[in-house]
Amino acid sequence: MIKILVVSDIHYPDRVSVIPDLSKFAIDVNAIFALGDFTSFDVLNYLNSLKKIVYAVYGNMDEPLLKEHLREKISIEIEGLKVCLTHGNGGPKGIEERIRATFEARCNAFVFGHTHQPMNKYIDETLYFNPGSLAIQNPSLGYLFVEDGNIWGDIVYL
Repeated sequence: MIKILVVSDIHYPDRVSVIPDLSKFAIDVNAIFALGDFTSFDVLNYLNSLKKIVYAVYGNMDEPLLKEHLREKISIEIEGLKVCLTHGNGGPKGIEERIRATFEARCNAFVFGHTHQPMNKYIDETLYFNPGSLAIQNPSLGYLFVEDGNIWGDIVYL
């Protein structure tokens, strides 16, 4: 089984004064998906220090240096499944349609952030997964699991 730590909307240092310690959440994962609004390049450096493969996209609040080094969207193949990552845009209402429209090809899972609202649901057999935010009153992160051609998620409230 493949296990992936998913984080988004850390907002350091504009909303949190320290980068959250994610080391215990990253111990047994194969990779980290980071979905933007780190705000500072320091967060990306921290995630890379966890010694896992980091797949990251930039968000609307990220500093220009992050936007120079990261892409707006990426697609990754995991055990034959296409997993599509982006930050997202606009309000929570209709975000699923906007996320789907961001990608030209069909995806088995859309993984995004932006709204700070966790989401873990299937629409037409496609997973829509948002880990929530680490910079809000009820912070959360997520895990994705891939095994035998299936992908599913779990939200963890801190």
